[in-house]
Amino acid sequence: MNLPLSLRAAAEMFLPSGPCLLCGGDSRSGPAPGLCRACWRLRRTPSEPACPICGVPLPPVEGQESHPCGECLAAPPAFHSHASAYVYAGPARILVLLYKDQRRYPLASLLGHAVARRVRRAWPEASWDAVVYVPSTLRRRLTRGFEPAGLIAMEAARALGLPCRRWLLPRKAPQAQKGLSRAGRRTNVRAAFTARKETVQGKRLLLVDDVRTTGATLREASRTLARAGAEVHAATFAMVLTRELDLMGTPAEAMEGEGPLCGVSEPA
Repeated sequence: MNLPLSLRAAAEMFLPSGPCLLCGGDSRSGPAPGLCRACWRLRRTPSEPACPICGVPLPPVEGQESHPCGECLAAPPAFHSHASAYVYAGPARILVLLYKDQRRYPLASLLGHAVARRVRRAWPEASWDAVVYVPSTLRRRLTRGFEPAGLIAMEAARALGLPCRRWLLPRKAPQAQKGLSRAGRRTNVRAAFTARKETVQGKRLLLVDDVRTTGATLREASRTLARAGAEVHAATFAMVLTRELDLMGTPAEAMEGEGPLCGVSEPA
């Protein structure tokens, strides 16, 4: 995280590095306690060609160019496009779990700056009125002690020189998404958010979240903002490659809980 030596030394007192959760090596040189530099270099970015709307990589067919995927053609999302910094696997997955489950709040800076860099690459000429984010319910905020997407969005907004606004609000408390099918996730988050028309109408907004799994939450959040009159583009730190899992005959939710992470659980 490029912290001055004094700050890194202070961080070590409260967050001892310990072994890397992926390889067992010393994680002191890595981007975060629990993840070494060598493993962090193994992070993956979503490959091309990809759907220009949802950003999900298309099946690896020789000579194929970017085009809207079947899902976006059949049911276009309310956001104009989505971009993700990394694939939710290996080191990127470990970083998200350390941040959300172990409450490593300082990691929001690393995640937020990664989102900002991806936004600049994806839309180099774009201008935004504000950054908004997928909100947590009051119960989740009290349980976790912080709002994961909110902290990432604030860091991304700071890096992009934009205001960060909590203009998207939770309307109900849906059940945890973990374990639900793609259709179940969409039903679960339906009408989960609200936004004031007088606040967002005519605004060009960058919607930020931590992880895109099936896209159900981003779709519902952007639909709420668009119905209130906003133009929405979406960005996340990581994305689950559902098509790779589908090819193996494994539902996306099977990723949840994989890997030797003692005391660390998948985000809901």
